[in-house]
Amino acid sequence: MFLRMVSVGIRAEHALKIAEEYDRNVVTALRTQPGCSFASLLQNINDTTDCISLTIWNTKSDADEYEKSGVFKRLVESLRTFYEESNEWELKLTDDLSIDYTPVQIDPTVKGYDDADTEKKYIRKFNITPYAATVITLSVQPDKTQDFQDIFVTKVIPKFTEHKGFIHIILLRKSNEFNIISFWDETIDFNASFNDQVLRSLTRSIFEMLPSSVQWQVSHKSSKASFASSEEITASVYRCLTGEWFSK
Repeated sequence: MFLRMVSVGIRAEHALKIAEEYDRNVVTALRTQPGCSFASLLQNINDTTDCISLTIWNTKSDADEYEKSGVFKRLVESLRTFYEESNEWELKLTDDLSIDYTPVQIDPTVKGYDDADTEKKYIRKFNITPYAATVITLSVQPDKTQDFQDIFVTKVIPKFTEHKGFIHIILLRKSNEFNIISFWDETIDFNASFNDQVLRSLTRSIFEMLPSSVQWQVSHKSSKASFASSEEITASVYRCLTGEWFSK
């Protein structure tokens, strides 16, 4: 399995319109794209300008072929009218030697994660469009990656599954950086205390595996904020605007 996360800033007031266009253009196109299993558009509930197009592929080669084919570029352009406008301007000298001011385009940021190191037993497909997803990104010491994966199975997954509304969780690795993505139904209430509870529990479980600089930061924080800084551990909650599984 290979997962692509395409992050883009949008104009928040156009969230519903971009969801309709994403469903009409992106989902329709990816439904028949070789190797694509899932596509969804997620919006950050705390920063509504932050959106992620999350797609799941059978292999990295399938995702690479999709990008090489030009379909990805075409789909990116089909949604450009909804993107957040840049504050930067590019100066160009025209043929008649006058100066032309052109706004700099903001292009999506693409990240890809192969689960070859995290074992497919972590992946359980669900036949429901998720209402929400949490994305936690963290780094561990390079020689502690296997230890972290073991902790993920024995301690992290059980902690998530005990919460009402939990649907599914996946772990993705790139070198010593991990992404934990969990999916939830509409019964979950993602308030600040929920986020704090999840981060505190996770940090306690993996404290000795964190980079030494992060351990120092955690040790010197008050008990009310005893998790790592946003530089090292980021946690965001997204609601699913639209999504579809293409293969079961």
